[in-house]
Amino acid sequence: MTSAVREVRRSQIIAAARTIVAQQGLAALTFSSLEAELEFTRGVITYHFKNKDAIVDAVLASALDEIDGATLAAVQARGTPTERLAAAVRATIAGFIENIEAGRILLAFWARINTDPAARERNARLYATYRGRVTVLLREGVDAGEFLVDDEPGTATFVVGTIIGVVTQEYFDPGHVAWRGAADRAAVLVVASVAAS
Repeated sequence: MTSAVREVRRSQIIAAARTIVAQQGLAALTFSSLEAELEFTRGVITYHFKNKDAIVDAVLASALDEIDGATLAAVQARGTPTERLAAAVRATIAGFIENIEAGRILLAFWARINTDPAARERNARLYATYRGRVTVLLREGVDAGEFLVDDEPGTATFVVGTIIGVVTQEYFDPGHVAWRGAADRAAVLVVASVAAS
C-alpha cells in the first residue's frame, strides 16, 4: 500500500470517527461502528490505528487542529503583543464555537473526564497546551514592555478560563449567549489585566 493510499484511508477513518463522536458521543466510537460507517474491515482499521485510544487521540488532534488553524492565523496577522493577545482570545472563542463538529467532539471528551482517566489526561494536556501558548504571548508582551505579569501560571490560567467560560456557555445554551460580544469584552479585560500602563 502506497503512502498516499495510507493517508487517504487514515483520513477516512478519522473523518468517520469524528462524525460518530460528534453525533453520538465518545462511547459510540467502536471498531464495529467504524466498520459500519466505512465498510472497511476491522483489519483495515487496525492496520492504521492499533487500538481505540489511537483513534481517539487522532480525533481529538484533528478537532484541535481545525480550531487552532484559524486561531494561529489570526494571532500571526497582528503586530503588537497587545493586539496578538486580544486576537488570540477572540479567535480561540470563535474557533471553538464556529467549528461545530470540533466543538461537539470536545464536549464529548469533557463529558467523560469524571469516568475516563484517559479522557481526563487528554483534557489536562489540552489545557496545558493552551496555557503554554498564552504564556508565550505574555512573555512577548513583557519583553516588549507592554505587559506587566507577576504570576505567569495564574495569568495563563485566567486567560484560558475566560475563553472556556464563554465557549461552554454557548455550548450549553446555544443561541442564547451573545458570544461575539463576550469575546470582544473578554479580549479587552484580558489585555487590561496585564497592561503595563
